[in-house]
Amino acid sequence: MSTDYPTLFDVEPRAVPIMPEQMKGKIGTGCQYTTTRPREWTDEEIAWLRDLKGRGYTLQEIATSMGRTLTSVRIKSKRLGKTTEQYNSGHRAEKYAANAQYLETYKPQSVLDAYCGTEQWWRNHVKSDMVISNDADKTISADYNLPAEKLVAKLYAEGNSFDLIDLDPFGSAYDCFDLALRMARKGLIVTFGEIGHKRWKRLDFVRRYYGIERMQDFTTDRLIAEVQRIGRRHKKECVPVIVREWSRISRVYFVIQPLKITEQWEK
Repeated sequence: MSTDYPTLFDVEPRAVPIMPEQMKGKIGTGCQYTTTRPREWTDEEIAWLRDLKGRGYTLQEIATSMGRTLTSVRIKSKRLGKTTEQYNSGHRAEKYAANAQYLETYKPQSVLDAYCGTEQWWRNHVKSDMVISNDADKTISADYNLPAEKLVAKLYAEGNSFDLIDLDPFGSAYDCFDLALRMARKGLIVTFGEIGHKRWKRLDFVRRYYGIERMQDFTTDRLIAEVQRIGRRHKKECVPVIVREWSRISRVYFVIQPLKITEQWEK
């Protein structure tokens, strides 16, 4: 029987754009939880995945485009779906209330919002044009669309400083801590996505970055102490004034004060 429409065998597979090699993450060394050597996800890869998914490509096509396995892309896509739709949903109101409390009390005039998201809370609430917004997601209209660690390196090299820097990532902002503390004059806010690792009783990340060896030491206080340690290197005392803890993240609002060094006077 003849038909006047194409059969499956008549349809050529559509072309899939191939992701540039320089966007790919480094190959990991693996750990006790994996038998493979997983490739790190870069912010550029995440933006690429979102872009192709938004244009209607299937997960298999995206996996081919990125040189990844279907399983890897499927898991990341699922996590990103939770990120964009559910992240902050359970505590958004409390987070914004804490932002407002901090803004009212300490009145920062210049703000670097390194992971602004779609809400861009600081831009909408600080009565100043000295708010710089950034998000690695290129679909978000921000001043910059760069990985946060690259942006803070750029801004620091240019000699910038800010009353307040907000680091509110979906994961960890650890790689931004040093330069953010160099540039922050009055305040720093950090969302510790690392807390989510407690759910799986995983210490591999916090062991490497925070020196945490036991689950009982995996606390918000311990993460706060690491920020304070880095701050003291730059002669800054980071005083937590608001601490909010939820099931998978913590958010800490610091006030920065000059570090008083008195050891030379003590006997």
